[in-house]
Amino acid sequence: MHRSYEIGFILNPETTEEEAKKITDMVVSLVEKNEGKVEKLDEWGRKKMAFPIEKHEEGIYSFINATMDGGNVIELEKRIKLNEKVLRYIIVRLDERMRKSNRLVKKWKRHDERRSRDSVSSQGTSSERAPREPREPREPRETRETRETSIRVRDAEEATVNTGWPFFTHMLEALCCHGMLQLS
Repeated sequence: MHRSYEIGFILNPETTEEEAKKITDMVVSLVEKNEGKVEKLDEWGRKKMAFPIEKHEEGIYSFINATMDGGNVIELEKRIKLNEKVLRYIIVRLDERMRKSNRLVKKWKRHDERRSRDSVSSQGTSSERAPREPREPREPRETRETRETSIRVRDAEEATVNTGWPFFTHMLEALCCHGMLQLS
């Protein structure tokens, strides 16, 4: 049974463009060799990663949307895993609900763009609009109660602690129960 998959992989940034193209072609040929069909090939190129992988700050990103048999995914995954230039990879099955939600997201985006275009045209050009007044800075809100507690650790000098987190207060009480701390 043919299902839709998204195959994403990050290549070592030291790979050349020719090597990156060969790896992408290898994945595409594996999909097509196993009676699959590549629907979309999206090469992002060199991007900064969220965190370093194998001491690399950047990677070469590629994404492939394909339709293929589920049994062939294991072979594809093995081939990608064996390639030394691939830092990370992911293969995700796209079910019909995901496709529908993706269509809805695109529809909402178009709707929002249309609304913003209509609101701009009804207000006139940007030169006709009055400049915005700067907002006043807001007062910071207290999100939790703070309580001062005087403590003495064994026979040491007394100290005052501001306990604002319930967990920290609970921890102090537990230390008191075990005789490691004295509350004044």
